[in-house]
Amino acid sequence: MGVTMRIPAPKTTAGAPLLRMPLMLVGLQTASYPASAIQASDDAGELTLTHSDQAPGASGTYRTYLVNRATRGDVTVRYATAPRAVNRDTRNGPLFDLRAQGGGLIGAGVYFFALPVEEKPYRISLHWDLPRTAATQRGIWSFGEGDQTTVGPAQLLAFSFYAAGPVRSAPADGKGNFGFYWLQQPPFDPVVMGKNVHRLYNHMSRFFGDPPDATYRVFARGNPYPSGGGTSLSRSFMFGYGAQGQTTGDGTDMLIAHEMAHSWPSLDGAEDDHPLTAWYSEGTAEFYALLLSLRAGTIDLDRFLKVANAHARDYYTNPFLHLTNAAAGKQFWADARAQRVPYGRGFMYLAKVDGELKAKSGGRRSLDDLVLEVLRRQRAGEKVGLEQWITMVVRELGPQARQDYLDMVAGKTIVPPQGTFGPCFRLEKTTARAFDLGFDEMRLGVVKDLRAGSRAAEAGLREGDPIVSLTPIGKLRNDPAARADVVVRRDGKEMPLRFSPYSAPVEAWQWARVPGIADSACKL
Repeated sequence: MGVTMRIPAPKTTAGAPLLRMPLMLVGLQTASYPASAIQASDDAGELTLTHSDQAPGASGTYRTYLVNRATRGDVTVRYATAPRAVNRDTRNGPLFDLRAQGGGLIGAGVYFFALPVEEKPYRISLHWDLPRTAATQRGIWSFGEGDQTTVGPAQLLAFSFYAAGPVRSAPADGKGNFGFYWLQQPPFDPVVMGKNVHRLYNHMSRFFGDPPDATYRVFARGNPYPSGGGTSLSRSFMFGYGAQGQTTGDGTDMLIAHEMAHSWPSLDGAEDDHPLTAWYSEGTAEFYALLLSLRAGTIDLDRFLKVANAHARDYYTNPFLHLTNAAAGKQFWADARAQRVPYGRGFMYLAKVDGELKAKSGGRRSLDDLVLEVLRRQRAGEKVGLEQWITMVVRELGPQARQDYLDMVAGKTIVPPQGTFGPCFRLEKTTARAFDLGFDEMRLGVVKDLRAGSRAAEAGLREGDPIVSLTPIGKLRNDPAARADVVVRRDGKEMPLRFSPYSAPVEAWQWARVPGIADSACKL
């Protein structure tokens, strides 16, 4: 992917930074250009760049590129990168990397863009330089197909997705406000999935109050390792799948709904506040992925109940259940179990708030009112962060709501009230067993970070064993009675092993259907 960028009159002084890009972002190394790999020039001729690396922050490490003299007029920069090389041993993670696939390229701009440091709105004009001899070549950006113009900060180019080459789509002509894109044929029908995702998007977009002409794009790509996931960026998301269509334990439909829901609810804060606000961004994505899928008719009540209980089980059985938000955040990208903390905690806390709001108001108020209020205030230019959220829940539920929030932050166990999710469901005390694969769940082509004393270790797995085959993680997560069948290659031979990836039972809560209430009466 080559980039030629013209920056209008940056007026950068000698020794000051012109460009900036991440070297490492949430554990992923980017193109990380040395200064010598970037050509720069202005009205006075060639510019020489040097680079300076900043101290690591909460989400990554950044590099700035400094000019040897004051710039004169517009500045043009040029640089290029090869796609990232990936294989079965690659660790799964956010879908930021640029990859070669199906004769084209697909990834996020944050991997390959070095961008102006100045934080101001630009008039961004994006032009694709594609082979003119290939009629099937297309260039897709999160904000549209082909050449596009918009207004926004330079970072808009970084935190959005790109696909170039023989891209296919649903709808096939790429016209309209919605598109579903892929470069290689997936192990599912992308046209059918595209239609279902479009239907869900229309419902979510109306619920969150988008203007009628709002656009949205979904990108899909295959992984060479047997796992998947998703990442949401500006007006778009990308999801990855394994060779057999593997995504997450909740299934592709919930992965897509979750990433799409990320487009709207969030709390404001500094970049380093992510560990403290992740409960809201991930919790609302889990909550509204489930609730709005039901309201849109893309799932039924049985599927709703199954997924809600999977969220609850994941929450109560997480060995990091009682970590504070800050402590869990420190391990967020190092341990998949810590990464799941804000998902389950946020879902259960928001379900509790929703149930309490409905009970106090006689059904006239719900979590919808608070989440949409946050969004309206943000769209009006107001910063709405943690303190504003506390004020809102105290206003609705009284002083105890502040302590409930602080208890959630501290990692105290959350039990939603009876009546959460309406009269069709009751909450029942039970036991559940924690899922623990015993090694890094983000890298399933090889055994890495094997935990001593885990059932995987006791079964005979060793650190560094290449994994030939493994029971799909989604199947294991959804069935506590399942056994993990794994075949590893050791000393040139294939060795089959089996173990239970579940620990001893712990106290938990689950929802159950109330007998005798028709589905038609279960309005959520």
